[in-house]
Amino acid sequence: MMMTNSLGRLAVGLLFCAVCSGLGQPVHAADELEKGLISASEAVLEHARKKGYKNIGVLKFAVKNHHDPTGGHDSALGRRLADKLEMALLLNVDIKDPIGIAKNASDTAATIAGASHLSSSQEAREELFVKKYPMSWGSQDQPIDAFYSGSAVLVKDLSKIVVGFRVLDAATGSLEWLPNLRVEVKPGFDELMDAGQSFTTRGIFDSANIKLTSSERKEKATEEATLTSLDVSDASDTQQTGSKHPLSPDNTDSPITFEVHYDNQPQKIRIESGLAFVAEPEEDQNVMFVVRRKGSARPRLAVVVKVNGENTLRKQTLPDAKCGAWIFEPHMDVFGIKGYQLNQNEREPFRVLSDSESIEKEIDYGSHAGTITISVFPELKETPKEDPEESTDDLLALLEEAEHPRRKPSTLAALRSTLNPKVNHLATRGLIGGGSKVNASVEKTKMQRDTVPMMSATLRYYNPSDLPE
Repeated sequence: MMMTNSLGRLAVGLLFCAVCSGLGQPVHAADELEKGLISASEAVLEHARKKGYKNIGVLKFAVKNHHDPTGGHDSALGRRLADKLEMALLLNVDIKDPIGIAKNASDTAATIAGASHLSSSQEAREELFVKKYPMSWGSQDQPIDAFYSGSAVLVKDLSKIVVGFRVLDAATGSLEWLPNLRVEVKPGFDELMDAGQSFTTRGIFDSANIKLTSSERKEKATEEATLTSLDVSDASDTQQTGSKHPLSPDNTDSPITFEVHYDNQPQKIRIESGLAFVAEPEEDQNVMFVVRRKGSARPRLAVVVKVNGENTLRKQTLPDAKCGAWIFEPHMDVFGIKGYQLNQNEREPFRVLSDSESIEKEIDYGSHAGTITISVFPELKETPKEDPEESTDDLLALLEEAEHPRRKPSTLAALRSTLNPKVNHLATRGLIGGGSKVNASVEKTKMQRDTVPMMSATLRYYNPSDLPE
């Protein structure tokens, strides 16, 4: 049964509980990126100690994707790198004599007009230090002595991500590279998704592959995602309307079609050089997304839709596999999304921001401005084989799942005790934002979904001004 929530003539999909997305699965060692960030956090803390910093923060990384010249520098991967480095610092900082670490410093930085650590202007960088920042523990906001950030490059053949690290010092206003500190890793499909790559994963969900271990399936899915990402990115002009891009109507591997409606009128999605675009909306236009089932098969699906890097369910910024999702039940042919569903009974309708609001948001540290991302996960009907028991560092396992608790602890020791994945897993014109809350009920349902996506696609509706690299 489903509560009705009218979106024109469309029925809204069911609200998927984040608790269903992987709990009960064995916790494996962290992936290569997280291992690299653990090592980097140790070097960052050593640098901070030598400099005598009392309080530090981590800001969103710049990302360069050779397949996305229009805006890859501002992808969701930049925020993920910052969040993971911040959590690695919290797990590694000396509990007896801790350096203070700001909580989600990018969120506070986003509220300071004109501030940007990416700017070539020292004045813009210095603006970041005008405010005190909420800390990861304790009740008092604190001034920050330095911000750490960096840049990541996704190489053209998608074989590796190269990450470098920078420090912005409050006393000097200088932005400098940390010497001899670099992380090179092979990207998994989570990193490809966050970098804005579009792909499908054919053949991963057949009966033979479900017999593989979780790690083996993830590796095979990453290989398939990389291959199809390259197929999409390298599509020639003659293939633009063909079957390469997951949002193309001719792509038989995509389980859904996705539509963007402005004032109830569907907008044409154009595919150019492997990238998907839709016209930007005008101020005060009504925005709605429509998801339709494709093909004759009627599997149960979990659909994650993000706007500017924020999930349309509860505005989560977690990786898609850990986000709440809209459940596409077998009896449904179509459903619509008209805003951010904040909880079971409240929705924040999409609102197209004004020119001035959009300009301010172009350097939003918390989002990937100008994108809509769509990921589809199948129902997990048969549990994959568990990986052989491995001796692994508890720190790596923690970093794979740890998040800030909803209620801020008073001490670092109290914070550390909450960073348990089994306990805390729940926890210019044209830019789309949120509006006033309205009553809008949806029904919760449970579904054990696969952690491997069937498809992931990025749709660009607005190109922010170029940020300096």
